Amino acid sequence: GVGVVFISHNVRHALAVGDRFTVLNRGQTLGTAVRGEITASELQDLMAGGQEMAELEGSLGGTI
Repeated sequence: GVGVVFISHNVRHALAVGDRFTVLNRGQTLGTAVRGEITASELQDLMAGGQEMAELEGSLGGTI
């Protein structure tokens, strides 16, 4: 088989060509998932900050 690294900020493009997805932020892995185990919405949330955003919302007392 052949492995390819495809870097994108577009969830639709990534889902169209990828089998496995790893989201990185500043060199840290935020999450890895296999197609079919994650929805486009979940992947987008992870790319947008995921747990960091939830913690920030909680500390600010509302929705960002």
